Amino acid sequence: MRRNRPMLGTFVELWIEEDLHINPEQMAFNQEIGNVVYQQMEKVQALMSSHDKSSEIAQLNRLSKTVPGIVFTLHPWTYEVFMIAQRVFAETGGVFDCGVGQYSPSYPSKSDQLQDSGIGSIDLLENYQIRLNQRLQIDLGGIAKGYAVDRGIEVLKNFEIKNALINAGGDLRIIGGIEQSIYLKESLYRDAYIYMGKLKDGAVATSSTRFGRDNKKGGMSYLINPKTGECIEDDLSYSIVAPTCVVADCLTKALAIEKNIHAPYFETFGAIPIIVE
Repeated sequence: MRRNRPMLGTFVELWIEEDLHINPEQMAFNQEIGNVVYQQMEKVQALMSSHDKSSEIAQLNRLSKTVPGIVFTLHPWTYEVFMIAQRVFAETGGVFDCGVGQYSPSYPSKSDQLQDSGIGSIDLLENYQIRLNQRLQIDLGGIAKGYAVDRGIEVLKNFEIKNALINAGGDLRIIGGIEQSIYLKESLYRDAYIYMGKLKDGAVATSSTRFGRDNKKGGMSYLINPKTGECIEDDLSYSIVAPTCVVADCLTKALAIEKNIHAPYFETFGAIPIIVE
């Protein structure tokens, strides 16, 4: 079974291996499993999109402009993403920081940029509560898509699906014994791809300024260095192979900023960094 649906700012492909002699009932059941997978991923989008005014992230960004120390109760999934984000923030020495959305090209006011604030300024409390100690603009664009893929994979595992994959615009995770050939689109030639190897029972994510520039804002890249607030302007591609998609998604940003394939945090997370010129 193979399906494709637009969400998370891209197209999300779902593939479930089916036996050649599968009966109609099982085929129909697999379609229902696919529906649950997409529902879970859509829920991640609804909770964590900074562009949706009703999302928890949009609410947090509004609340952060009020008095410091305000406490907010999150959905368990959003709370989990904050836990992961803070761990990656700590392990990378602040290189990965999803609390500096004010530097993004899509942020409306450059005169109101917030200094010395980021994901590390948030306190994670009990019962899925967090405390906002400083003004900040949260943007989970560098982690939520990977997390959504992992949530979808958990659905497949819970239904005891043996071989499957989810590909959300290059954030890809595979389960089972199958091997998937991985290709990276080449920016200079329209239909050219770079073969990166085969992936089995793992995840891969890629970040690049080749296709992510905001042409409406002077060609600025969406990859931001949180330590300087500056856009990353190069023509390289940064990929991470890791056990989960959320880790791979985060670490592509750290790799793009530091460009150090020997950074110790890759080994900490069981990740393999790849830079393609």
